[in-house]
Amino acid sequence: MATLKEIADKLNVSITTVSRVLNFDTTLSVGDDIRKKIIETATDMNYKTPRNRMRLKSRTKLDIAVIHWYSSSEEVDDPYYIQIRRGIEQLSAKSNINTVLIYKEADGYQIDDFEGVQGIICIGKFSNEQIELFQRVSNNIVFVDSSPNEEVFDSVVIDFHTAVRDILTHLVNQGYRKIGYIGGVEYIGNNVRLGERRELVFRDFLFQRGKLDTDYIHVGKFSCESGYNLMKEALKQEKRAEVYFCASDSIAIGALRAIHEAGLQIPRDIGITGFNDNPMSQYTYPPLSTVHVYTEFMGEQALGSLVERIEGRDLPIKKVVPTKIILRDTLK
Repeated sequence: MATLKEIADKLNVSITTVSRVLNFDTTLSVGDDIRKKIIETATDMNYKTPRNRMRLKSRTKLDIAVIHWYSSSEEVDDPYYIQIRRGIEQLSAKSNINTVLIYKEADGYQIDDFEGVQGIICIGKFSNEQIELFQRVSNNIVFVDSSPNEEVFDSVVIDFHTAVRDILTHLVNQGYRKIGYIGGVEYIGNNVRLGERRELVFRDFLFQRGKLDTDYIHVGKFSCESGYNLMKEALKQEKRAEVYFCASDSIAIGALRAIHEAGLQIPRDIGITGFNDNPMSQYTYPPLSTVHVYTEFMGEQALGSLVERIEGRDLPIKKVVPTKIILRDTLK
C-alpha cells in the first residue's frame, strides 16, 4: 500500500497537495489535470487515506443496505453498477461491515427489506417517493452516480461534462469531422424519463462547433443488444458518421459486432469509443477505446462517507471523481 510521500515523489508535487486532493478539498487551487493524475496514481498504487483505513477497520459491527435502482437481471446488462457494488462489498468485507443487497422489484422497495440497517448506500437514480421511503429507515444515506440533494445527502459522482468533452475533443483533434452518438435512455420507476447526461453534453459540444448532425444520433437502451441493433440501423442509412461515441462499453461492444458483420474495418472504415472501461473492453476485437471510470473507487468512497455519517458527521459532502481516456485500437 502506497504512502502519501511515495505518490508525491512520483508526481513531483507536495505531500500536502496529494493529501488535500485525496480528501476532496474543493478549496485547493490546483488544475484538473493534476487532480486526475493524483487520483489515478493513488488508485494504481492501492492507496487508502489513513482516515478511511482506521475508521472502516476500527468500527464495531455495522449493518448497511446497498440499494440498486436496477433489477438483478438488468444489472448484468451493464457492468458499471456491478463494479461500484464490488468496491463497496470488498471494502465492507475487510471492515467488519455487513451489507444487505436490495434490488429493484416490480412492486418497488419495501420498508421491511431494511430491517436493522444503520445506513444506506443508493446506487443509481431514485424518485422523490423512493428517497422519502429510504429516509424513513435512516438519515444516514449516500448516493452513488446521482446527487439528488447536495444540501442533505452525501454523494459520489463523476464529472460527466468534463469526461464527454475530453473524449470529443480528442476525436476532433484526431481529424474526425462526422461524429455520431449511440446511447440509451434511463427511467426512474416505470415512466419517469431522465435526460441522459452524456447525450446532452454531446449535443451541446458539437452544436457549439457547428459539427452537430442529429442524423448521426441513435438512442435505445444501455445494453449490448441495443448497441448492436442501433449500429445496424446506422449502417443502413445513406450517410453515416466516421466515428461513434457510445454512452457505455456494453453499447459499444454490441456496435462492434454489427460493424464486423457488415464487413467493415475498425478503425479504417469506422471508429468506435465507449464509456466506463468495463473489464471486457480490453479483450474485444479490436480492443475498445473508452473513458475509464473509477467505479470500485466510487464504491469505496461511498462506504467511507456512510461510516462518517453513522459516526456523527452532519455536513453533507459531494465527491466528484475524475475520469481518464483509454486509447486502444478502435480509433485511428
